[in-house]
Amino acid sequence: MNGKGSYFDNDSRVFESFTVTKGKTYWFRISNVGTAWSVNFRIQNHRMVLVETEGSYVNQMALDSLDVHVGQSYSVLVTADQEEQDYYIVAAPKQINATGTSTLIGVAVLRYGNSVIPPRGALPPGPDPFDIQFSVNQAKSIRWNLTAGAARPNPQGSFNVSNVTLSQSFVLQSSVVEINGEFRYTINNVSYVTPETPLKLADAFANGGNGVYVLDKFPTNSSNVEAVNGVFVASGIHHGWIELVLKSDLDIIHTWHLDGYSFFVVGFGDEQWTPNSRSSYNTYDPVARSTIQEFLTLHLHLHLRL
Repeated sequence: MNGKGSYFDNDSRVFESFTVTKGKTYWFRISNVGTAWSVNFRIQNHRMVLVETEGSYVNQMALDSLDVHVGQSYSVLVTADQEEQDYYIVAAPKQINATGTSTLIGVAVLRYGNSVIPPRGALPPGPDPFDIQFSVNQAKSIRWNLTAGAARPNPQGSFNVSNVTLSQSFVLQSSVVEINGEFRYTINNVSYVTPETPLKLADAFANGGNGVYVLDKFPTNSSNVEAVNGVFVASGIHHGWIELVLKSDLDIIHTWHLDGYSFFVVGFGDEQWTPNSRSSYNTYDPVARSTIQEFLTLHLHLHLRL
């Protein structure tokens, strides 16, 4: 945790710890900077109040544990209201069996200022790491706080998604396929290849990408007929609203990140997506964020303004 070894790791010279004063409330910023596993974060005998994610205030809710997926960040408030001793802080991976003193589990210590008692007992229990529904339900419950002092929906601005006119719809499916004898991650059957010339430079100096990529070469609403390697670049309408429907064939939780933009998470669906699915979207208080997890059994609905 924070680049330091687990409290139980005998080979680690140092572990992370936080010293608190009884009766005070503390703000914790929790980020998953890994590349593979989602983690469940929890503090022994302490509840957390979720208040923010990725720059958006959310409706406050008390939690015993919080799933944090790859690339995501959350802010929670923790009140030091227990007996003055030390307590475990745990970040445990999901979708893998890791218990007790496993080195896969990050363990730090919450230390009360006058404590002379080390952490005691077993690590605080969390949800079953294979219980996807727990993670889904928690994700669905995270809503934008419309009364906090951040940018809020307004009739003219880009923060109102209740009555927007969609300019484009992209349906993007992630999967793993074999291409030229190698297994590759793909979107719509296209495995992205980073060109030697950066896309921004190609736009500016190569006649709109001539020789570097072909704009709209690959479909954005269905999968390419053949699995291929390619530079997947799609055009978007400036100042338009894009509906992103994200699907997955992967058997793991993975995340999508949109660099430089925030999108509105308007829905999760567990049935085949159709245009009629839009009637179930939450367009009143969807949270705005830049990274979102995707589950095998669900498709995601996002709104994005360019």
